[in-house]
Amino acid sequence: MEKVKYSKNGIPVYSYINETQHTFYISLFLRAGSMHESDRDAGITHFLEHIAIRNINHIMMGELYKLLDRYGLDFNTATYSHLVHFHISGAKAHFRIAADIISKLFLPITLPKAEIDAERERIRAEMREEREGTTLRAFTQKELFGDTALSRSIMGSHGTVSKISRRRLEDYRRDVMAKDNCFLYVTGSVSDDEMEYLSELVGEYRLNRGIRRMNLAPVPEGFGRRGARIAVKHSDYIKVRLSFDVDMSGTTLPELDLLYEQLLGGYSSEMFIELSEHRGLVYDISGAIEDYNNIAIFSIGYDVSLAHFYEALAGVIAILADFKREALPRDRFYNAAYIDNQMNLLDDDSELNFTLAQDNHFSELGYRDLEDRREAYRAVTPERLVEVARDIFTQDNLTVTIKGNKRKLDLSRIKGIVNNI
Repeated sequence: MEKVKYSKNGIPVYSYINETQHTFYISLFLRAGSMHESDRDAGITHFLEHIAIRNINHIMMGELYKLLDRYGLDFNTATYSHLVHFHISGAKAHFRIAADIISKLFLPITLPKAEIDAERERIRAEMREEREGTTLRAFTQKELFGDTALSRSIMGSHGTVSKISRRRLEDYRRDVMAKDNCFLYVTGSVSDDEMEYLSELVGEYRLNRGIRRMNLAPVPEGFGRRGARIAVKHSDYIKVRLSFDVDMSGTTLPELDLLYEQLLGGYSSEMFIELSEHRGLVYDISGAIEDYNNIAIFSIGYDVSLAHFYEALAGVIAILADFKREALPRDRFYNAAYIDNQMNLLDDDSELNFTLAQDNHFSELGYRDLEDRREAYRAVTPERLVEVARDIFTQDNLTVTIKGNKRKLDLSRIKGIVNNI
Protein backbone atom coordinates (compact mmCIF):
# COMPACT_ATOMS: atom_id res chain seq x y z
CA MET A 1 0.00 0.00 0.00
CA GLU A 2 1.19 3.51 -0.76
CA LYS A 3 2.13 5.50 2.34
CA VAL A 4 3.14 9.12 2.80
CA LYS A 5 5.32 10.88 5.35
CA TYR A 6 5.92 14.65 5.41
CA SER A 7 9.34 16.07 6.11
CA LYS A 8 9.78 18.95 8.55
CA ASN A 9 9.75 21.46 5.68
CA GLY A 10 6.59 19.97 4.14
CA ILE A 11 7.89 17.74 1.34
CA PRO A 12 5.74 14.62 0.80
CA VAL A 13 7.79 11.41 0.90
CA TYR A 14 5.68 8.62 -0.64
CA SER A 15 6.62 4.97 -0.39
CA TYR A 16 5.49 1.56 -1.60
CA ILE A 17 7.77 -0.86 0.21
CA ASN A 18 8.49 -4.47 -0.76
CA GLU A 19 10.76 -6.14 1.78
CA THR A 20 11.40 -9.13 -0.49
CA GLN A 21 13.44 -6.94 -2.85
CA HIS A 22 17.22 -6.69 -2.59
CA THR A 23 17.33 -3.13 -3.94
CA PHE A 24 15.90 0.32 -3.27
CA TYR A 25 14.87 3.13 -5.60
CA ILE A 26 14.57 6.79 -4.50
CA SER A 27 13.08 9.42 -6.80
CA LEU A 28 12.67 13.16 -6.59
CA PHE A 29 9.89 14.40 -8.88
CA LEU A 30 9.44 18.04 -9.87
CA ARG A 31 6.31 19.45 -11.48
CA ALA A 32 8.25 21.22 -14.19
CA GLY A 33 9.08 20.88 -17.87
CA SER A 34 8.64 22.51 -21.25
CA MET A 35 4.86 22.72 -20.79
CA HIS A 36 5.36 25.15 -17.92
CA GLU A 37 8.14 27.28 -19.47
CA SER A 38 7.84 30.74 -20.99
CA ASP A 39 9.32 31.48 -24.42
CA ARG A 40 12.22 33.21 -22.67
CA ASP A 41 12.98 30.20 -20.46
CA ALA A 42 12.53 27.48 -23.08
CA GLY A 43 14.90 24.64 -22.22
CA ILE A 44 15.71 25.80 -18.69
CA THR A 45 14.20 22.69 -17.04
CA HIS A 46 16.34 20.39 -19.17
CA PHE A 47 19.37 22.60 -18.44
CA LEU A 48 18.66 22.35 -14.71
CA GLU A 49 18.46 18.55 -15.02
CA HIS A 50 21.98 18.54 -16.47
CA ILE A 51 23.41 21.04 -14.02
CA ALA A 52 21.91 19.58 -10.83
CA ILE A 53 23.97 16.38 -10.75
CA ARG A 54 27.10 18.23 -11.87
CA ASN A 55 26.48 20.68 -9.02
CA ILE A 56 26.40 17.83 -6.50
CA ASN A 57 29.75 16.60 -7.81
CA HIS A 58 31.14 20.12 -7.33
CA ILE A 59 29.80 20.29 -3.76
CA MET A 60 31.39 16.89 -3.07
CA MET A 61 34.77 18.12 -4.34
CA GLY A 62 34.64 15.88 -7.41
CA GLU A 63 34.03 12.68 -5.43
CA LEU A 64 30.44 11.95 -6.54
CA TYR A 65 31.16 9.63 -9.47
CA LYS A 66 33.83 7.71 -7.55
CA LEU A 67 31.34 7.21 -4.69
CA LEU A 68 28.65 5.97 -7.07
CA ASP A 69 31.05 3.42 -8.55
CA ARG A 70 32.39 2.37 -5.16
CA TYR A 71 28.91 1.42 -3.91
CA GLY A 72 27.39 0.34 -7.23
CA LEU A 73 24.77 3.10 -7.23
CA ASP A 74 22.94 4.37 -10.30
CA PHE A 75 22.14 8.11 -10.26
CA ASN A 76 20.34 9.59 -13.23
CA THR A 77 17.61 11.94 -14.35
CA ALA A 78 15.17 12.66 -17.16
CA THR A 79 13.05 15.61 -18.25
CA TYR A 80 9.59 15.32 -19.79
CA SER A 81 7.15 17.98 -20.91
CA HIS A 82 5.42 17.97 -17.50
CA LEU A 83 7.94 16.55 -15.00
CA VAL A 84 11.56 16.06 -14.03
CA HIS A 85 12.62 12.73 -12.54
CA PHE A 86 15.84 12.40 -10.51
CA HIS A 87 16.48 8.87 -9.29
CA ILE A 88 19.12 6.87 -7.45
CA SER A 89 19.12 3.13 -6.79
CA GLY A 90 21.31 0.31 -5.57
CA ALA A 91 21.71 -2.56 -3.13
CA LYS A 92 19.61 -2.05 -0.01
CA ALA A 93 22.70 -1.92 2.23
CA HIS A 94 23.63 1.45 0.70
CA PHE A 95 20.30 3.28 1.10
CA ARG A 96 21.67 5.94 3.48
CA ILE A 97 24.56 6.81 1.17
CA ALA A 98 22.09 7.24 -1.68
CA ALA A 99 19.79 9.36 0.51
CA ASP A 100 22.73 11.63 1.37
CA ILE A 101 23.44 12.11 -2.33
CA ILE A 102 19.94 12.76 -3.68
CA SER A 103 19.08 15.15 -0.83
CA LYS A 104 21.89 17.44 -2.05
CA LEU A 105 19.67 18.38 -4.99
CA PHE A 106 18.10 20.89 -2.59
CA LEU A 107 21.42 22.76 -2.17
CA PRO A 108 21.99 26.03 -4.07
CA ILE A 109 23.77 25.93 -7.42
CA THR A 110 27.35 27.02 -6.79
CA LEU A 111 28.88 25.51 -9.90
CA PRO A 112 31.58 27.76 -11.46
CA LYS A 113 30.68 29.52 -14.70
CA ALA A 114 33.23 27.46 -16.63
CA GLU A 115 31.45 24.22 -15.67
CA ILE A 116 28.04 25.67 -16.53
CA ASP A 117 29.38 26.71 -19.93
CA ALA A 118 30.83 23.22 -20.44
CA GLU A 119 27.42 21.69 -19.72
CA ARG A 120 25.84 24.21 -22.09
CA GLU A 121 28.10 22.87 -24.85
CA ARG A 122 27.11 19.29 -23.99
CA ILE A 123 23.44 20.25 -24.38
CA ARG A 124 24.18 21.81 -27.76
CA ALA A 125 25.92 18.58 -28.74
CA GLU A 126 22.81 16.67 -27.59
CA MET A 127 20.67 18.91 -29.80
CA ARG A 128 22.88 18.14 -32.79
CA GLU A 129 22.81 14.39 -32.15
CA GLU A 130 19.06 14.28 -31.57
CA ARG A 131 18.38 16.50 -34.60
CA GLU A 132 15.23 17.39 -32.70
CA GLY A 133 13.98 20.04 -35.10
CA THR A 134 14.07 17.72 -38.12
CA THR A 135 12.16 14.73 -36.71
CA LEU A 136 8.61 13.81 -37.60
CA ARG A 137 7.72 14.03 -33.92
CA ALA A 138 8.92 17.65 -33.72
CA PHE A 139 7.01 18.50 -36.91
CA THR A 140 3.90 16.79 -35.53
CA GLN A 141 4.10 18.63 -32.20
CA LYS A 142 4.13 21.98 -34.03
CA GLU A 143 1.16 20.96 -36.15
CA LEU A 144 -0.79 19.70 -33.12
CA PHE A 145 0.05 22.35 -30.52
CA GLY A 146 0.57 25.46 -32.65
CA ASP A 147 1.95 28.38 -30.66
CA THR A 148 1.66 26.69 -27.24
CA ALA A 149 4.60 25.56 -25.11
CA LEU A 150 4.04 21.90 -26.05
CA SER A 151 5.10 22.61 -29.62
CA ARG A 152 8.67 23.23 -28.43
CA SER A 153 11.48 20.80 -27.76
CA ILE A 154 12.20 20.12 -24.08
CA MET A 155 15.80 21.14 -24.86
CA GLY A 156 14.82 24.64 -25.96
CA SER A 157 16.87 26.22 -28.75
CA HIS A 158 20.50 27.21 -29.17
CA GLY A 159 19.40 30.82 -28.65
CA THR A 160 17.49 30.30 -25.41
CA VAL A 161 20.08 27.94 -23.92
CA SER A 162 22.88 30.42 -24.60
CA LYS A 163 21.15 33.02 -22.38
CA ILE A 164 20.63 30.85 -19.28
CA SER A 165 22.95 32.04 -16.52
CA ARG A 166 23.78 30.48 -13.15
CA ARG A 167 21.59 33.05 -11.43
CA ARG A 168 18.61 32.20 -13.61
CA LEU A 169 19.20 28.49 -13.01
CA GLU A 170 19.33 29.00 -9.24
CA ASP A 171 16.20 31.17 -9.23
CA TYR A 172 14.43 28.53 -11.28
CA ARG A 173 15.69 25.70 -9.04
CA ARG A 174 14.25 27.39 -5.94
CA ASP A 175 11.00 27.96 -7.80
CA VAL A 176 10.44 24.35 -8.94
CA MET A 177 11.89 22.72 -5.82
CA ALA A 178 9.32 24.47 -3.70
CA LYS A 179 7.57 22.29 -1.13
CA ASP A 180 4.24 22.40 -2.96
CA ASN A 181 5.79 21.50 -6.29
CA CYS A 182 7.98 18.45 -5.59
CA PHE A 183 7.84 15.11 -3.81
CA LEU A 184 9.95 12.01 -3.18
CA TYR A 185 8.92 8.45 -3.96
CA VAL A 186 10.64 5.38 -2.49
CA THR A 187 10.22 1.76 -3.58
CA GLY A 188 12.07 -1.48 -2.93
CA SER A 189 13.32 -2.84 0.39
CA VAL A 190 13.55 0.07 2.85
CA SER A 191 13.09 0.07 6.63
CA ASP A 192 11.07 2.56 8.69
CA ASP A 193 14.33 3.90 10.15
CA GLU A 194 15.69 4.52 6.66
CA MET A 195 12.51 6.32 5.62
CA GLU A 196 12.85 8.48 8.72
CA TYR A 197 16.49 9.17 7.84
CA LEU A 198 15.58 10.35 4.33
CA SER A 199 12.73 12.50 5.63
CA GLU A 200 15.01 14.15 8.19
CA LEU A 201 17.68 14.84 5.56
CA VAL A 202 15.39 16.64 3.12
CA GLY A 203 13.53 18.33 5.97
CA GLU A 204 16.60 20.40 6.87
CA TYR A 205 16.42 22.60 3.76
CA ARG A 206 14.62 25.92 3.63
CA LEU A 207 12.25 25.89 0.69
CA ASN A 208 10.05 28.41 -1.05
CA ARG A 209 6.32 28.01 -0.58
CA GLY A 210 5.90 27.96 -4.34
CA ILE A 211 2.93 27.23 -6.58
CA ARG A 212 1.84 23.70 -7.40
CA ARG A 213 1.90 23.34 -11.17
CA MET A 214 -1.05 21.43 -12.54
CA ASN A 215 -0.78 18.66 -15.12
CA LEU A 216 -3.03 20.54 -17.53
CA ALA A 217 -1.88 20.95 -21.11
CA PRO A 218 -2.55 24.16 -23.03
CA VAL A 219 -5.43 23.33 -25.37
CA PRO A 220 -4.42 24.37 -28.90
CA GLU A 221 -6.70 26.17 -31.30
CA GLY A 222 -8.59 23.65 -33.40
CA PHE A 223 -8.35 20.82 -30.88
CA GLY A 224 -11.19 18.38 -31.66
CA ARG A 225 -11.89 20.25 -34.90
CA ARG A 226 -9.00 19.03 -37.06
CA GLY A 227 -11.05 17.82 -40.01
CA ALA A 228 -8.53 15.06 -40.86
CA ARG A 229 -5.93 17.73 -41.59
CA ILE A 230 -2.87 16.61 -43.59
CA ALA A 231 0.55 18.26 -43.23
CA VAL A 232 3.66 17.25 -45.17
CA LYS A 233 7.30 18.01 -44.43
CA HIS A 234 9.63 17.41 -47.35
CA SER A 235 11.98 14.44 -47.07
CA ASP A 236 13.56 11.82 -49.31
CA TYR A 237 12.03 9.01 -47.23
CA ILE A 238 8.52 8.53 -45.90
CA LYS A 239 7.41 8.51 -42.29
CA VAL A 240 3.73 8.71 -41.30
CA ARG A 241 2.04 9.66 -38.04
CA LEU A 242 -1.70 9.64 -37.36
CA SER A 243 -2.55 11.68 -34.25
CA PHE A 244 -5.98 11.69 -32.61
CA ASP A 245 -7.14 14.33 -30.10
CA VAL A 246 -8.61 12.91 -26.89
CA ASP A 247 -10.80 14.83 -24.46
CA MET A 248 -9.89 13.28 -21.11
CA SER A 249 -13.12 14.50 -19.49
CA GLY A 250 -14.85 11.58 -21.21
CA THR A 251 -12.05 8.99 -21.23
CA THR A 252 -9.91 7.36 -18.55
CA LEU A 253 -6.24 6.49 -18.76
CA PRO A 254 -6.96 2.73 -18.30
CA GLU A 255 -9.31 2.95 -21.28
CA LEU A 256 -6.61 4.59 -23.41
CA ASP A 257 -4.00 2.05 -22.30
CA LEU A 258 -6.25 -0.88 -23.18
CA LEU A 259 -7.24 0.68 -26.50
CA TYR A 260 -3.54 0.88 -27.32
CA GLU A 261 -3.07 -2.71 -26.13
CA GLN A 262 -5.72 -4.06 -28.54
CA LEU A 263 -4.46 -2.15 -31.57
CA LEU A 264 -0.71 -1.89 -31.13
CA GLY A 265 0.46 -3.91 -28.11
CA GLY A 266 1.49 -7.50 -27.61
CA TYR A 267 2.35 -10.26 -30.05
CA SER A 268 -1.00 -10.23 -31.83
CA SER A 269 -1.28 -6.52 -32.58
CA GLU A 270 -3.76 -6.42 -35.44
CA MET A 271 -1.96 -3.58 -37.15
CA PHE A 272 1.43 -5.27 -36.98
CA ILE A 273 0.12 -8.69 -38.03
CA GLU A 274 -1.88 -7.32 -40.95
CA LEU A 275 0.43 -4.61 -42.28
CA SER A 276 3.81 -6.16 -41.53
CA GLU A 277 3.60 -9.95 -41.25
CA HIS A 278 0.71 -10.65 -43.65
CA ARG A 279 1.22 -7.95 -46.27
CA GLY A 280 4.81 -6.80 -45.80
CA LEU A 281 3.88 -3.14 -46.25
CA VAL A 282 5.90 -1.91 -43.27
CA TYR A 283 8.57 -3.42 -41.04
CA ASP A 284 7.12 -2.11 -37.78
CA ILE A 285 4.21 -0.01 -36.61
CA SER A 286 3.96 1.54 -33.18
CA GLY A 287 2.26 4.31 -31.28
CA ALA A 288 2.24 6.49 -28.21
CA ILE A 289 -0.11 8.11 -25.73
CA GLU A 290 0.80 11.64 -24.66
CA ASP A 291 -1.58 12.23 -21.79
CA TYR A 292 -2.35 15.11 -19.45
CA ASN A 293 -5.24 15.51 -17.07
CA ASN A 294 -7.37 17.48 -19.53
CA ILE A 295 -6.34 16.22 -22.98
CA ALA A 296 -4.30 13.49 -24.63
CA ILE A 297 -2.94 12.54 -28.04
CA PHE A 298 -3.23 8.94 -29.27
CA SER A 299 -0.78 8.42 -32.12
CA ILE A 300 0.18 5.70 -34.61
CA GLY A 301 3.39 5.86 -36.61
CA TYR A 302 5.38 3.90 -39.17
CA ASP A 303 7.94 4.14 -41.98
CA VAL A 304 6.89 3.06 -45.46
CA SER A 305 8.06 3.10 -49.08
CA LEU A 306 6.30 5.22 -51.68
CA ALA A 307 5.22 2.03 -53.46
CA HIS A 308 3.31 0.89 -50.36
CA PHE A 309 2.31 4.30 -48.99
CA TYR A 310 -1.37 4.41 -50.00
CA GLU A 311 -2.05 0.74 -49.30
CA ALA A 312 -0.53 0.98 -45.82
CA LEU A 313 -2.49 4.14 -44.98
CA ALA A 314 -5.73 2.57 -46.20
CA GLY A 315 -4.93 -0.51 -44.11
CA VAL A 316 -4.51 1.52 -40.91
CA ILE A 317 -7.72 3.45 -41.52
CA ALA A 318 -9.64 0.25 -42.30
CA ILE A 319 -8.49 -1.40 -39.06
CA LEU A 320 -9.52 1.65 -37.01
CA ALA A 321 -12.89 1.87 -38.75
CA ASP A 322 -13.50 -1.85 -38.24
CA PHE A 323 -12.58 -1.61 -34.55
CA LYS A 324 -15.40 0.92 -34.06
CA ARG A 325 -18.11 -1.34 -35.46
CA GLU A 326 -18.54 -3.94 -32.72
CA ALA A 327 -17.00 -5.08 -29.47
CA LEU A 328 -14.21 -7.63 -29.55
CA PRO A 329 -15.11 -11.14 -28.40
CA ARG A 330 -13.76 -11.93 -24.94
CA ASP A 331 -11.10 -14.30 -26.26
CA ARG A 332 -9.66 -11.48 -28.39
CA PHE A 333 -9.86 -8.79 -25.70
CA TYR A 334 -6.34 -8.63 -24.26
CA ASN A 335 -5.86 -7.09 -20.81
CA ALA A 336 -3.51 -9.55 -19.07
CA ALA A 337 -0.62 -7.10 -19.14
CA TYR A 338 -2.59 -4.81 -16.79
CA ILE A 339 -4.45 -7.44 -14.75
CA ASP A 340 -2.70 -10.82 -14.59
CA ASN A 341 0.72 -9.14 -14.71
CA GLN A 342 -0.11 -6.23 -12.41
CA MET A 343 1.76 -7.61 -9.41
CA ASN A 344 4.87 -8.04 -11.57
CA LEU A 345 5.49 -4.37 -10.82
CA LEU A 346 6.58 -5.47 -7.35
CA ASP A 347 9.55 -7.23 -8.98
CA ASP A 348 10.78 -4.01 -10.59
CA ASP A 349 11.15 -1.19 -8.08
CA SER A 350 12.12 1.35 -10.78
CA GLU A 351 9.02 0.66 -12.90
CA LEU A 352 6.80 0.58 -9.81
CA ASN A 353 8.26 3.88 -8.63
CA PHE A 354 7.65 5.81 -11.84
CA THR A 355 4.28 4.20 -12.56
CA LEU A 356 2.74 5.03 -9.18
CA ALA A 357 4.27 8.51 -9.05
CA GLN A 358 2.87 9.28 -12.50
CA ASP A 359 -0.53 7.67 -11.93
CA ASN A 360 -1.19 8.99 -8.43
CA HIS A 361 0.61 12.33 -8.26
CA PHE A 362 0.54 13.66 -11.82
CA SER A 363 -2.51 11.93 -13.36
CA GLU A 364 -4.10 11.99 -9.87
CA LEU A 365 -5.81 8.60 -10.23
CA GLY A 366 -5.61 7.91 -6.50
CA TYR A 367 -4.75 4.21 -6.44
CA ARG A 368 -4.32 2.98 -2.86
CA ASP A 369 -2.34 -0.07 -3.97
CA LEU A 370 -1.67 -2.26 -7.00
CA GLU A 371 -4.90 -4.20 -6.47
CA ASP A 372 -6.79 -0.91 -6.73
CA ARG A 373 -4.96 -0.17 -9.99
CA ARG A 374 -5.74 -3.65 -11.31
CA GLU A 375 -9.45 -3.16 -10.63
CA ALA A 376 -9.47 0.07 -12.63
CA TYR A 377 -8.29 -1.88 -15.69
CA ARG A 378 -10.54 -4.84 -14.97
CA ALA A 379 -13.54 -2.49 -15.08
CA VAL A 380 -12.90 -1.64 -18.76
CA THR A 381 -15.07 -3.88 -20.95
CA PRO A 382 -14.86 -4.61 -24.70
CA GLU A 383 -18.18 -2.78 -25.10
CA ARG A 384 -16.83 0.32 -23.38
CA LEU A 385 -13.69 0.24 -25.51
CA VAL A 386 -15.78 0.39 -28.70
CA GLU A 387 -17.52 3.50 -27.34
CA VAL A 388 -14.13 5.08 -26.61
CA ALA A 389 -12.88 4.21 -30.11
CA ARG A 390 -15.98 5.77 -31.68
CA ASP A 391 -15.35 8.97 -29.74
CA ILE A 392 -11.64 9.18 -30.59
CA PHE A 393 -11.19 7.83 -34.11
CA THR A 394 -13.00 10.54 -36.05
CA GLN A 395 -12.07 13.05 -38.74
CA ASP A 396 -12.52 15.90 -36.27
CA ASN A 397 -9.84 14.44 -34.01
CA LEU A 398 -7.39 13.37 -36.73
CA THR A 399 -4.20 15.06 -37.87
CA VAL A 400 -1.99 13.23 -40.39
CA THR A 401 1.65 14.33 -40.52
CA ILE A 402 4.02 12.98 -43.15
CA LYS A 403 7.68 13.29 -43.98
CA GLY A 404 8.00 12.59 -47.68
CA ASN A 405 8.58 13.97 -51.17
CA LYS A 406 5.83 16.57 -51.59
CA ARG A 407 5.97 16.33 -55.37
CA LYS A 408 5.31 12.60 -55.34
CA LEU A 409 2.46 12.51 -52.80
CA ASP A 410 -1.14 12.92 -53.98
CA LEU A 411 -2.85 14.93 -51.22
CA SER A 412 -6.31 14.43 -52.73
CA ARG A 413 -5.84 10.68 -52.70
CA ILE A 414 -4.57 10.80 -49.11
CA LYS A 415 -7.58 12.88 -48.08
CA GLY A 416 -9.93 10.40 -49.71
CA ILE A 417 -8.39 7.54 -47.74
CA VAL A 418 -8.40 9.18 -44.30
CA ASN A 419 -11.99 10.38 -44.75
CA ASN A 420 -13.00 6.70 -44.47
CA ILE A 421 -12.26 6.80 -40.76
